[in-house]
Amino acid sequence: MNGVSATARWTAAARADETRRDDALFTDDLAADLAGPEGFARYERYANPGTTEFLAIRTRYLDEAIASTPLPQVVLVAAGLDTRSVRLTWPPGTVLYELDHADLIDWKEKRLAELGARHTCERHAIGTDLTGPWDEPLRAAGWDPSAPTLWIAEGLLFYLPEEDARTLLARLASLSAPGSVLAGDLLSHQSMVSEFTQEGLRRLREDGCPWLWGTDDPEEALTGFGWTVEEVKVPGEDGAAFDRWPWPPLPRGTEGLPMNFLFTASL
Repeated sequence: MNGVSATARWTAAARADETRRDDALFTDDLAADLAGPEGFARYERYANPGTTEFLAIRTRYLDEAIASTPLPQVVLVAAGLDTRSVRLTWPPGTVLYELDHADLIDWKEKRLAELGARHTCERHAIGTDLTGPWDEPLRAAGWDPSAPTLWIAEGLLFYLPEEDARTLLARLASLSAPGSVLAGDLLSHQSMVSEFTQEGLRRLREDGCPWLWGTDDPEEALTGFGWTVEEVKVPGEDGAAFDRWPWPPLPRGTEGLPMNFLFTASL
C-alpha cells in the first residue's frame, strides 16, 4: 500500500487511540491490528493540534449519520481500513459495499480473515479505481441504482485534484436514486494555505499523499451537482463536538486558519 492508500493505516491508528480512552466516542477493537507499526508511526508523524480530535469526531459523526439514515444499501467510497461492517449494528437486510484500490482491499480482506472478523451485515468489498468506471464493478456486486443509497465519502475528497473531486461528486449524484444521501467531510481552502498546516502538508507530500483540494464554500461544491445540503458543520458546533473539541468553533471563512467541514446532503 503506497501513497493515499497508506493513510488508511494512519486513520486506523487514530481509531485505535480513541478506543483506548475511557470516554471513547466509539470502539474499534480491530483498529490497532489493522494499523500496525506503520500506522502508528504515521499517526505520530502527522500529529497536529486538532487532528486527533477531528478524526474521532469525524468517525462519530458519520457513525451517527449511518444510524439515522437506515437505507437498504450503503457504499463506503474509499473505505480504507474501515471496520463499520463489524463494529456497528446494522438494520436487517442492509447491504454494505466497500470501494477502494484493489491492493488495499486484498490486503484488508486477508487481514480481517486472520483476525476472525465477523461482519454484522451483508458486505461486498470491491477493488476499483475511483477515477475510473467504478460503478460497473459496484453494479456487478449487486448494487441497485434504482434504490436509494447512503454514500459515505470519508477522508477522500481533499486527496483528489479539484476536477476529479468535483467529477466524483457529480457522478455520485447522477448515479443516485431519489432519496439517496451523501455524508462525508471536506477541507477548507484555508487549510491548504495556512501557515499552521505547511509542515504537515510537507510531510504528506514527502509520503506521496498530498492534500490537493479544499473549498471555503462546501455548500457550492455540493449543490452545484444536484445535492441538497442538509447540514454543514465545523468541529465544535452542536452535533460535531461530542465533548471532544477543546476550542470554540471557528467562524466560517476565518482567514489564515485551517478548517474542516462535516456534511450531510440528499437528493
